[in-house]
Amino acid sequence: MNYLIYILLLLIVLYIGSLVSYILGNLIKNNTHQSHHLNPVSIIIAVKNGEQSLPNILNDLNQQNYDGESEYIIVDDQSTDKTSDIIREYSKKNQKFIYVSSKEGNQKLTFKKRALDAGIQKSKYDILIFTDVDCRLKKGWVKSMALCFQNQVDYVVGVSEISKPENLISRFQKIDLLMMMTAGRAACNLKKPIASTGQNQAYKKYLYYKNEGFTKIKDSIQGDDSLFMQLCVKNDADIKFNDDINSFVESRIETNLNTFIKQRIRWAADAKVMWRYNKEFFIILLSTFCTNLILLLSPIIFIFIDNSFLKIIYILFFMKFIFEVSIYIIGNIKLKNKFNALNFIIWYILNIPYVVIAGIGSFFMKKMKWRGQLFNK
Repeated sequence: MNYLIYILLLLIVLYIGSLVSYILGNLIKNNTHQSHHLNPVSIIIAVKNGEQSLPNILNDLNQQNYDGESEYIIVDDQSTDKTSDIIREYSKKNQKFIYVSSKEGNQKLTFKKRALDAGIQKSKYDILIFTDVDCRLKKGWVKSMALCFQNQVDYVVGVSEISKPENLISRFQKIDLLMMMTAGRAACNLKKPIASTGQNQAYKKYLYYKNEGFTKIKDSIQGDDSLFMQLCVKNDADIKFNDDINSFVESRIETNLNTFIKQRIRWAADAKVMWRYNKEFFIILLSTFCTNLILLLSPIIFIFIDNSFLKIIYILFFMKFIFEVSIYIIGNIKLKNKFNALNFIIWYILNIPYVVIAGIGSFFMKKMKWRGQLFNK
């Protein structure tokens, strides 16, 4: 029993250590400076049954204030709605918008990775910028992301945010995204990037071909962002975090608990295979899951633990709260958000079962549907 207790304590300490690193990393000055050279860029968006969101994202792209050369490659990922017709019609009005079918992508790939591969193969320029059809963009998004590519920068991690949550679920989503973005910012500042999001990222095309595209991660359910970035890390890519507010992307607001949990389970699916790509980050993810699992099961676990160890665990969990609220405060400052104590307390309480559910659910991901398709097909 003592060995088990020591293992549990070690996992909690490792998790708290990661929180400390996120605090310290955010105190380091972000050295990402924007150049004045307007590099030509290719913006690529994969769309699966996105007829409701397409008009918004196409309008946002059309209103970008970027004076450099650019092209907007919209990839239809075998949609069954009017997605294809909307893209084709828009491309007739503006030659910068290019229709591509995911069928033109590498046949060894599936889902979004195949669609992105098709878009990348069609792209003309060396800087590739990505977002999702359900996101909304500021007019300076392309310019801000493009101008980060100076001084040998190869990869830019952007911010996704929720600015106007509508209910309890979206308020939780807002803080959850902020915490993830804050951790990602710290990791980049510490020269140990851990994650990115396909909602807002950019990289040079040579990285894609140097890593053999997505073929090394073709069996992963997601993988086009964080796992691919880890491949780039192994190739010594210079990765920067863009905290310019003009580059922030508005993520789709989740107001339904079921769809929100499914989205996070998809994200967690990459976490459980992270050990193949970044063992240090995998240990952090594992300690995060185990710490929250221990806290969730604490009423049962504490029955079998001596009082002397209980005090230590209570202290460590108190430290967990202090460090997480510190990260939240720092994140609000660095990423230009407003502090809300009540929302944070709600997030802190709900985050415990949420992390456990997402972690366990990731093992059943292939039995779930995404946009009408099963992942095990």
